[in-house]
Amino acid sequence: MEFADNNIVKLGKELSELDKIVIRFIDILKEYTTYVIVSGYVAILLGRDRGTEDIDIIIPKKTKNELKLLCEGLAKNGYWCLNSSDLDDIYDALISKHSVRFAIEPSVSPNFEIKFSKDLYDNIALKNPLIIKVGNKELKTSFLELQIAYKEEVLKSNKDMEDARHIRLVAKGNLNENLVNEYKKQLRRK
Repeated sequence: MEFADNNIVKLGKELSELDKIVIRFIDILKEYTTYVIVSGYVAILLGRDRGTEDIDIIIPKKTKNELKLLCEGLAKNGYWCLNSSDLDDIYDALISKHSVRFAIEPSVSPNFEIKFSKDLYDNIALKNPLIIKVGNKELKTSFLELQIAYKEEVLKSNKDMEDARHIRLVAKGNLNENLVNEYKKQLRRK
């Protein structure tokens, strides 16, 4: 793993089957919107050995027509929405700060849990993503300090605490601990 600068990490690893599934989905998604991957898959991408059923992705708020184009693009490529096939239902869920899940039809796992940006932290992650390069592919994730702070301060499950520990271990010497602590302080007040 090489931290090329503040916003780029180069991974010297062979793509796993999960990585290939994620890259395929992201290649479609980025035709319609910007995005940022958050939560557990970030730790997995950075080498943590654990399974996951979903990949959490934040996208900017969309109009219903923009969402329709995205859903049609996903459907054309073999994905289905686990929540509903009705665009109004999908849009209503997203606009009311819920998520919707897409998977390769007819499977349900792994699935891609899509959420509209809902707060300052989602917007920060979208505007200043960490670019993780794996071979000739790039994935955008929220930067590691925000990942750690959110997992340690908000989520706090055993799995999330282990994810945070793993990220701290693999990024040792490349993290801004002051930024982690500042985000944790802000999240406590949220």
